[in-house]
Amino acid sequence: MSFFKHSLTALTLSIGMTAGMLQAQPLDLLQTWQLATEHDPEYRARKAQANAGATQDQQARSLWLPTLGASATAGRGGHKSSSQGANFKTPNMGSEDRVEFNNSITGGDLRAYEIGLKQPILSRERLAQSRQLRMGSELAELEWQHAQQQLMLRAAERYFAVLVSRQAAQLLEQQYEQAVRAEQETRTRFELGDRPVTDTHEATAQARSLQAMLLNAQMQQQLAEAAYGDLTGQPAGQLLSLPLTAGMTAPELDSLAQWLSDAAQLNAAVQMQDKGADIALESIAQYSSWKSPTLDLVGRLAHEKLDGSGRYGSALNKADDWMLGVQINVPIFTGGYRSAKRREALHTHEQRIAEAEAMRQQVRQQTRSAWHAVQVSSQQVDALQQALEASRLRADSTRLGVELGDKTMLEKLDADNQHTRVQIDLLNAKVALIMHQLQLAALVGSLDRQHLQQANLYLQ
Repeated sequence: MSFFKHSLTALTLSIGMTAGMLQAQPLDLLQTWQLATEHDPEYRARKAQANAGATQDQQARSLWLPTLGASATAGRGGHKSSSQGANFKTPNMGSEDRVEFNNSITGGDLRAYEIGLKQPILSRERLAQSRQLRMGSELAELEWQHAQQQLMLRAAERYFAVLVSRQAAQLLEQQYEQAVRAEQETRTRFELGDRPVTDTHEATAQARSLQAMLLNAQMQQQLAEAAYGDLTGQPAGQLLSLPLTAGMTAPELDSLAQWLSDAAQLNAAVQMQDKGADIALESIAQYSSWKSPTLDLVGRLAHEKLDGSGRYGSALNKADDWMLGVQINVPIFTGGYRSAKRREALHTHEQRIAEAEAMRQQVRQQTRSAWHAVQVSSQQVDALQQALEASRLRADSTRLGVELGDKTMLEKLDADNQHTRVQIDLLNAKVALIMHQLQLAALVGSLDRQHLQQANLYLQ
């Protein structure tokens, strides 16, 4: 028993240590996206919408399946009938004209049931409805794919927003501390008569300017971390970092014309608009007058029994009916409703066509912008990496000059400030390069988890 307790305690500690180690590991882009799929309310709403849309395919099939209904009635009822001028003829009594038949039940027991069957055979309106439902199911699938890709982009944006704001705040905090020390040193040397008063003003201006920048960076960090928590349901803990000194290989892209062609055909938003135009087109056929007749196979089985008494004594009325056949319906005049609905469908289809073309133009513009942005961002990263090395050498030489007495503390502070600005610009350029690649993939409908895994390779 003691051994079991010790084993259980050791197992509990082991599980706790393992969970702590897993929690301490930095989160990457893919893990952030997976957390978002479980928590983001907008994503869960789109998922429920997709599940609801998938049922439209079954609804479309059901429109051409037979419908069977039954009804039953029980209660009290009455009946009165009279036939005059009838002819009555029997084998033994001969024929008698002007015969009168009367039947009366003033309060009897009523029992009745009916079973009806209807199987659609031909209906242009029903065909249009079934096609619209099937296309609605396809539209829901496109919306779901679009929602998945948009969540990947939002997860990457929130992730990099936290990463950039943290690194920027850290760099500015280090530079602000140096500026404060430079301000204090300049003020002391001014009091000793070694520096003019203008140096103290300049040092104070730089320190306060860096303080304002640091406060803004800290605010941006808090906002980014809050947005990250809203998306993933977890606080923004330890994340991977984006190294500044490591190079980024420029991606090899196909020609712009190829990307524009792919986006016009494969973009989920464009496909959704085209599908909406196809759905509107079916509404036109639905209300075409020469396609309005319907043909159905119909069947009916009915039984009715009324048992009671009336003016002529006890009486019983009983009827059993059945029928099976085809039924055709032709709308002859509907008060202008169908023609008005057809005109509405024509205008709606024209609207959907225009909206699809507008979306296609918008996607082409976005694709063109993202394609050029990838090219420019790659060049910016290369240029800023060279600027980073140059600003580092300048800061080192200025620091050495201060030690030798050839440079002032303000010159050193200015060189350090320039180095910090280059670091932040390079960080933003690298993030822009990654995000533009993800956006370009989303515009052609190919963004998936593999792209997030590739983006993780830039991080460490």
